Amino acid sequence: MSRSTLLAGISALAVMVSPAGAAEAVSGRYEILIGGLQVGVAGFEGRISNDAYETSVSVRLSGVSRLIASGRGSATASGRIVGGRAVPSNYALTLQTTQQNEAVRMAMAGGAIRSFSAEPARPEAPDQVPVTPGHRQGVLDPLAAALFVVGSAGPAVGAEACNRTFPIFDGRQRYDLSFSYARTEELKVAGYSGQAVVCNARYRPIAGHRPSQTQAMEQNRDMQVWLAPVAATRTLVPVRIKIRTPVGMAQIEPTRLELGSPAATASVAP
Repeated sequence: MSRSTLLAGISALAVMVSPAGAAEAVSGRYEILIGGLQVGVAGFEGRISNDAYETSVSVRLSGVSRLIASGRGSATASGRIVGGRAVPSNYALTLQTTQQNEAVRMAMAGGAIRSFSAEPARPEAPDQVPVTPGHRQGVLDPLAAALFVVGSAGPAVGAEACNRTFPIFDGRQRYDLSFSYARTEELKVAGYSGQAVVCNARYRPIAGHRPSQTQAMEQNRDMQVWLAPVAATRTLVPVRIKIRTPVGMAQIEPTRLELGSPAATASVAP
């Protein structure tokens, strides 16, 4: 599994939140499949409210070929929710796999990167699109982009949840993730039963990338994310993901979900 696919999975699962004020407990357990074969597991747990968050997620992969890495990844972040959007403060990512090791740290304020480090250092390739200071302004970290806040007073589960573009800087690359509404359907899994909105997703690299390496992902039309609402908030979080990869369809499938107060969500405990 490539770095971009692993990061996409980590980002989309990062919904663990611990805010000031009233908060809802959330948690989830997932299996990661490639072509129907389980290659890993993931998990999150935490709390979320309407005004602040702390996020954390972990992923463990068991590679079944040289194309799929074995190893672990984890990410954490914190910030606030202001004006119907996440405003991140801190982000950290650690990857330890058979393909690479990586550590990223970022401090942010008002949508701008104030300081960051990405290790190990890598020389720029001749065809790499350079990252400028402007590319680190007005951005989200990958975990903040997993919070889909619906600002209006209308239904949270609907087209408005999907229709948005997240400008993301991950410590090395600046890219956009754009979402559009596909449909709404029922989702039933241990711990949760209720509606989920399905969004089509698109990736567009901006800077820090090598076009020869990102072209396939940019042209990928086979990416979808399922969002479900967290109780007593206007926030939806990713609960299921599908991404086509060179080695088959990657699926992140929930085995258990807890998305806040059973009285406020259609949650059930088996």
